[in-house]
Amino acid sequence: MGKSNYYPSDAVLLKTTQTALNHLEILQSNFLLTAAMDLDVLNLFAIAMGTLAVPILLFMASFMLWPSSLIKVYYWYWRRTLGLQVRYADCGGYRFCYSYRGKPGFRPSILMLHDFSAHKDTWLSMVKYLPRHLHLLCVDMPGHEGTTRTNVEDYSIQGQVKRIRQFVDTVRLNKKPFHLVGTSMGGNVAGVYAACYPSDLCSLTLICPAGLRNSCMTKFDNQMHELENSEYKLSIPLIPSTPEEMEDMLKLCSHVRFRVPQQILQGLVDVRIPHNDFYHEVFMEIMRENSKYALHEHMHLITMPLQVIWGKQDQVVDVSGASVLAEAVPGCRVDLLENCGHSVVMERPRRTAKLILEFIISQQTRLHSRLELHANSLLQCTVSRGRQQLLFPFKHPALRIDLNNYSLNVPCVPDRSKYPYQMDNGDWGHRMTHPVTLNVGGHLYTTSIATLQRYPDSMLGAMFRGDFPTTRDAQGNYFIDRDGTLFRYILNFLRTSELTLPGDFMEMDLLRKEADFYQIEPLIQCLNDPKPLYPLDTFEQVVELSSTRKLSKYSNPVAVIITQLTITTKVHSLLEGISNNFTKWNKHMMDTRDCQVSFTFGPCDYHQEVSLRVHLMDYITKQGFTIRNTRVHHMSERANENTVEHHWTFCRLAYKVED
Repeated sequence: MGKSNYYPSDAVLLKTTQTALNHLEILQSNFLLTAAMDLDVLNLFAIAMGTLAVPILLFMASFMLWPSSLIKVYYWYWRRTLGLQVRYADCGGYRFCYSYRGKPGFRPSILMLHDFSAHKDTWLSMVKYLPRHLHLLCVDMPGHEGTTRTNVEDYSIQGQVKRIRQFVDTVRLNKKPFHLVGTSMGGNVAGVYAACYPSDLCSLTLICPAGLRNSCMTKFDNQMHELENSEYKLSIPLIPSTPEEMEDMLKLCSHVRFRVPQQILQGLVDVRIPHNDFYHEVFMEIMRENSKYALHEHMHLITMPLQVIWGKQDQVVDVSGASVLAEAVPGCRVDLLENCGHSVVMERPRRTAKLILEFIISQQTRLHSRLELHANSLLQCTVSRGRQQLLFPFKHPALRIDLNNYSLNVPCVPDRSKYPYQMDNGDWGHRMTHPVTLNVGGHLYTTSIATLQRYPDSMLGAMFRGDFPTTRDAQGNYFIDRDGTLFRYILNFLRTSELTLPGDFMEMDLLRKEADFYQIEPLIQCLNDPKPLYPLDTFEQVVELSSTRKLSKYSNPVAVIITQLTITTKVHSLLEGISNNFTKWNKHMMDTRDCQVSFTFGPCDYHQEVSLRVHLMDYITKQGFTIRNTRVHHMSERANENTVEHHWTFCRLAYKVED
């Protein structure tokens, strides 16, 4: 038998060995590839950590080594966030630095003057709570921050007043009266400015102003007495040169104790030290006799509406100065803030902004009411023509008078198409006016004067009230050089007070610009939501006045079968005032319920109801409410009766009470 082949041949062994070596090479390459991938991940992780660590280390280094740079970046960031832009105004070789936001509109512009050794960014904390559509200017006082430094003549109160007037003329801020705000030294300057240039201002707000003779001594007054006895060898409390002195100054000026890190204190000092010699020069000048009590010597010359805001715990200028101003200026409004020191703008910025805005709005409302009353008094005439009668004065939303020109060219018999009249059935109505056609950027729109004047403070309301000049095209249409396509949304909002946009609308930014141009505040608020037009602690109070009258079809003149007037509102003080002031109407079944007062008549003639309605509308408007819209609805219930329903909506801005 032949020998069995139990062992592989040399060829088989060689092939097996080669295969094993190939597998080893594959395993080695996979191992090397895995190791390389792990190394790449580690490298990426190290790069990412380094990228994050570099800015953190730079921030920590700048915080420890250059805190003043961080403070400058902080101010730059907040100016940018709040929409403030820094500009320069040059006049005769003198440069003013100021920041501004918004553009002149129907509300007065606001100019803010900061306190001693501060700058325009002092107002940032308060500007945050002011409406963005207001025209605001914060200027660096003479020699401070970016405004030119000259000599001591410009640093006295009178010198600063002259320079501020120069700034106002340069930027043409006094084209129409503006509202002036000043705090501390800036309040002293603002008060003297108001006394010297009253025609420039519509109103004035002084916040803890210096320059008054107070009967009570403050902590700062005692320190100044010690400083004078030492012949000014001691450091001035308001000019710190060390972090410890900066902390003492903050405690002196603020009742609220801010916890400021040591590095921030050092940064504040580093920012001020290069200017301390200048601050010392200014301080010595404003403490001279001709400047120290400048406001006290001029306060009797202040004629415009004045608001005084003061912190009750002020340790720099005693709060008794508020009563001094209140006694000297008739009608002065005083707002004293609890738990607040001298730095009112820093400690209570939200409250301060609300008080200033409330004061400006109230003064505008009062001025408009006085002018309208005066204008109406010039139009008292009665014209009988057939069975229709024109009566003046009469408060009605359709009654619009050009208050700038009412003293001349007022006809004895006004155009009946523009004013309310009394119909045969005793109803007060408004004649339908001819349609108005607008040419907006080449697009034609037809609407009514009442729609265009729905918001009287808007540009369209002012244009068709006669306050602005108008331009007509070749066909006689009113021409407005704006985006004609987007105006359809503006006009629909005027018609319905609601903003309705298509789902695929892509021109929101352009529509915001159009709303800002037309100055329609409710539309601006809708487009800027969730950012409110007014501070967050405001809301709108509403009063509904409705009249339901059933008339006989066959009476001649038309007789009133029954009438019911109903006032509905959640403003309980208004309801109580109506109940107390209209007691003589109790015989007409006055019914008072929660949120509602009703008067029921019948049968009677229309004169009684018209008289009561006129008195009610006048009473409601005197409480600060303005008519938002009106509706009239006619319907027949029976064969011998007509029912006429009238509805008026009144609104006013109110503020929530702080806890």
